[in-house]
Amino acid sequence: MYMSCLKIGGEYMSDKEVVSLLHMKSGSRGQVVEITGGIGFQSHLDSLGIRRGKIVQKLAAHPLRGPIVIELDGTRIAIGRRMANRILLKELGANRT
Repeated sequence: MYMSCLKIGGEYMSDKEVVSLLHMKSGSRGQVVEITGGIGFQSHLDSLGIRRGKIVQKLAAHPLRGPIVIELDGTRIAIGRRMANRILLKELGANRT
């Protein structure tokens, strides 16, 4: 049996360790490990504070193809599902408050 691996930022990770923000469970936290897309898309996310290494918490996924709401550095941000699908994270689990 073979395990699929991804090379992200010079580090190999199994595909079970990495999840898109779209598919991460609400309430979970993750560290951004990769943003797939062009320089314009990456610049837009960077202007929102979403960049490699940042810790984000997924708060909600609104129904009927609504936005994904995340918390980043104490700020809530709503982003589209297509954008969320291009943000890859290493899951850290639920937030402990």
